[in-house]
Amino acid sequence: MMKPIVTMRGVQTRRLLLLAFVACVAASIIATAAIARIAPEATATKDPTVDSIIATVVGREPTMTSYAAHAVLDIRQTNFPYLHPVLNGMQYYSRPGLTIVDLEHVPWYLNGITKIEGATLDANRWPHCYTIAVESKNPGYLLHMVRKIRGEVDHIDVTIAASGEIPHIEWFYHNAGAHVVLDQLYQSVNGFRVVTKQVSQITLHHIHALGTSSFTDFNFNLPVPTPTPTPSEPLRQCDN
Repeated sequence: MMKPIVTMRGVQTRRLLLLAFVACVAASIIATAAIARIAPEATATKDPTVDSIIATVVGREPTMTSYAAHAVLDIRQTNFPYLHPVLNGMQYYSRPGLTIVDLEHVPWYLNGITKIEGATLDANRWPHCYTIAVESKNPGYLLHMVRKIRGEVDHIDVTIAASGEIPHIEWFYHNAGAHVVLDQLYQSVNGFRVVTKQVSQITLHHIHALGTSSFTDFNFNLPVPTPTPTPSEPLRQCDN
């Protein structure tokens, strides 16, 4: 009787580890997804609006149309069974905020997922997907974004610098205690301000993990692969 129980626990652990892995890789595509299509015209106001803040975010680096970078994702589980995959691959970005992380190989317990793609946090989508409240956070802003259509994520808090860079993001899930935190380091590479390192803290069900992503060997404004077109169904548009 014990064998099926162990097997079921193993299946559940693999599934949760997979969710944690996807969360970490999804976090690794956020920075580029926020550099998006042509920004809406912004007006200088004492109290910035959601539109003007988004205009600042998507108006960053207007001459950067694409890039490819080498990516290393180090995901360390901090509780049993203490798995620690270190994954190598490429990250591809292209306007209007489309990103692919293409990994060379993954361990068996990640179910063969070697490619994550999407544009969930293309800033131009935010008003479509979320009800947004703005809080001043000198010298930048905090956007509190609540999902309009229920999904696994309840809301996201996005810290935005005055420059439009996004140094900190937190995802809060409907499942009690589920929470993902992402911190990002920007550096100048060949004249462009891009994310070169990310640190994430992941809590999903009973899985606890720390992730570190590093990006090097950038090549800018070249042809790169693009993700599968986004489905027209509203919920899916906000999930990928």
